[in-house]
Amino acid sequence: MKGQVWMLLGAFLVLALPRAFPQAALPAAAPGEAPYLIPQTVFVGDPGRLVIPLGPAFGDFQPLVLEKAALPASPEESGLVIQRLELENRAGQVRLLIDFIAYAPGLLSLPELPIPDLQSRGLSLAGLRVEIASLLTKEDRVLSEVLPPLVMPGTALLIYGSSAGILALLLGGIACRMWGRHSLRDIQERLRRRHLIRAMKRLLRKGRKDLQNTAPGDILRGLSGDFRHYLGLFTGMPCQAMDAGELQALPPLLPAAGSSLLSGAFLCPIFRRCDALRFSGTPVNQGELLKILEELQGFTQTLDRTDKEQNRLALLPWLKPKGSA
Repeated sequence: MKGQVWMLLGAFLVLALPRAFPQAALPAAAPGEAPYLIPQTVFVGDPGRLVIPLGPAFGDFQPLVLEKAALPASPEESGLVIQRLELENRAGQVRLLIDFIAYAPGLLSLPELPIPDLQSRGLSLAGLRVEIASLLTKEDRVLSEVLPPLVMPGTALLIYGSSAGILALLLGGIACRMWGRHSLRDIQERLRRRHLIRAMKRLLRKGRKDLQNTAPGDILRGLSGDFRHYLGLFTGMPCQAMDAGELQALPPLLPAAGSSLLSGAFLCPIFRRCDALRFSGTPVNQGELLKILEELQGFTQTLDRTDKEQNRLALLPWLKPKGSA
């Protein structure tokens, strides 16, 4: 009776263990650790690896490596060619690694090879099976849903910033079109006057600085010619070719300028004294030169202040006092 019980138990174990591993089976595999493939899906012609955990029962085994040259030839009908066998033992964790290449799809059994090194350890390849996939085999596979696009950091700022910049350019173009060319020419003329006024102020500062190292006569000659040049650019008249009396006919240097300093009537006596000092035949007195520099400096300061005020009122017309023209 006991013998029959043991026979039934043995038959049950023989039938149950291969079914526990649908892709690979090994009688000595550790419970709870199923063999697995690397990669999980192996296609025809691709190299694969079958990893079989053996459990602590084989912890005393020594590592073993068998390359293809040391392995017996695989039968042609098996469809599998074993490339390498390795018995790995890492800190008592023993695994059997089988590298192979499959040349047929489906559920293939590993060929039973007479390998004395494995047989001496009680291991066999019998019953081991692997499932090989094929790109030519039609399978019922459904594509997963399309993932949402990845958004790079700062993408929203770039998109909205570019849109705002393009919109600003369009609005600026429309404003310039509506404003008209006359307004643009007016702005260009105002910028040109500002440049000339700054050049006059630099010329007077240079004349004062040169008093330490240059003769007053040379300074006066350069000052008279350069200042007349800037006046000609300011008024559009040939001031360098005009004598002091003709300068009196100069129009106001700024439109609607109410100050008498900004006219030829103020500049005429200054340049008359300049000509008298230059052509008198006597050395120029430094005190007279300083007085001329101060008068011209007062002229440029008044010109600068009036021009700034007119530009401010032109850009901000609501600041103009009520009742003024």
